[in-house]
Amino acid sequence: MIVRIFDTAVDPNDVERTKEIFRVQVIPAFEAFEGCESIEMTIGIEEHSGDLVDIASITRWTSMDAVQKAIATKEYSEALSEIRQLFQRAPLVRHFEVVD
Repeated sequence: MIVRIFDTAVDPNDVERTKEIFRVQVIPAFEAFEGCESIEMTIGIEEHSGDLVDIASITRWTSMDAVQKAIATKEYSEALSEIRQLFQRAPLVRHFEVVD
């Protein structure tokens, strides 16, 4: 199992719009990707990002191959196209292997 953490920040005024785009566009697209086991978005509750709100998307995948296949698709780019416009910081993406 692979955990992928996608970490960025948005303007506080864009938090509700970010949540809506995530629910309507991102979740359905990721649920359709073969090998994507789950997806969730978290919103930072601490103030430390220079007046920005931290957000992170956490996905679980069956393998790195499944991740790579998904991010190479047109559907992946389309699912993130609108939400990416709200990002105020370049995303930091990390992958972790789950220990059994």
